[in-house]
Amino acid sequence: MTFTRRVTKYLPAMLAFAFVLAGSWMLLPRDEDTADAEARVNVVMLTRALPEGATALDIRNAAEVRSMPAEAVADGAYDSLDDITGGVLSVAHASGQQLTQLSFARNRVAAVGPEFVVTSVRMSAQNWSGAVRISGDVVDVYALTETGASLVTRGAVVLDSPSLDELQPSSDAVITIAVQRDSLAALLVAAHDEQLWLVGQ
Repeated sequence: MTFTRRVTKYLPAMLAFAFVLAGSWMLLPRDEDTADAEARVNVVMLTRALPEGATALDIRNAAEVRSMPAEAVADGAYDSLDDITGGVLSVAHASGQQLTQLSFARNRVAAVGPEFVVTSVRMSAQNWSGAVRISGDVVDVYALTETGASLVTRGAVVLDSPSLDELQPSSDAVITIAVQRDSLAALLVAAHDEQLWLVGQ
């Protein structure tokens, strides 16, 4: 058998072996691939924006685990949904934002800040609903007396109130509000005298 005929006879087997060898080589981990794999870590991120005070259940329903380059991971970032065990969001988070230990507070009061305390007051709807509807939950609080209006506190946070859509303009309602600790006494006196008025910022 001539050399040419031998080559022709065994060429398909040789090519098949070469393809298998090449494929196996492609599957072998290379240094660059290994480095890339080691440089990526799991991170818990939000799939949609959530407001300050969102509960742990809301957060879990809006979060997923993604793989990211290690250098892009924030300090204290969570790597598993099991890390979300309780508490509320301490600040509003945007879609795609990583969840870290600093993302959470014990409760909504703690999320507002350690210098705040919480109380409930009864107010006429016209005294607070407009400010909350237009400006949101952060308001300034005034006491309206016969001699004029005086500032009680700035930057108070309305934590709970009746639905604005169901509120009657002339009705009274109990709202829960967080105020700075040093303004609590003045707030309670004004509430007792039915003098409170909320003003949007």
